[in-house]
Amino acid sequence: MTDAAAADSGAREVPLSALEHYDYCQRQTALIHVEGVWSESAETVRGDLSHTAVDLPGIQRRRGLTVVRSLQVWSDTHGLRGVCDIVEFENGTATPVEYKVGRYLPGGPAELQLAGQALCLIEAGFAVPTGYVYSVAERRRHPVPITANLLDRVVRATEAVRELMANATLPAARNDSRCRKCSLREDCLPELTDGRRQSPSDLLTPRPLGQWRD
Repeated sequence: MTDAAAADSGAREVPLSALEHYDYCQRQTALIHVEGVWSESAETVRGDLSHTAVDLPGIQRRRGLTVVRSLQVWSDTHGLRGVCDIVEFENGTATPVEYKVGRYLPGGPAELQLAGQALCLIEAGFAVPTGYVYSVAERRRHPVPITANLLDRVVRATEAVRELMANATLPAARNDSRCRKCSLREDCLPELTDGRRQSPSDLLTPRPLGQWRD
């Protein structure tokens, strides 16, 4: 089923934030958006604090530039919905700006979420040649060209997330360096759920007696 067909059939909408979660970890995506699991960490608290200013809806205008904070966007074609931290409008062009607390990672998950916002703005009739990921840690914007390949990644990821949300089985954990930074580590238990180790049921199976030396 295509995204357009899914949207027309009333299938579940995909949050824009789920695109970033999916690119980071499929199991994290399912825990958050299917199971409703969420745990705070130092990173998530810093992220909330860094969004304090942009989370307050508002509009500023100066010299032909209109800056909108906390703008709700959606795509009926692909069944996407979410909120842009900041969008700058000028002469028919829209420029989304996504705030992230950590350092910018070129080609990382934040770019997919930003491109999802761009896809929604393009559907609304705006040209979106470029977006920005603002790194709070670096205090600077990083430009992200909104290319056809990046938009195609958004469409494919949206389809994958929708399938994930319709599946009752949680994906296996990654159990790699990303897990150390994940606030859901204690809920996920990656050491037991990565599919590479014995299942929890095996943990209850008696082991053969060893050879003891008195």
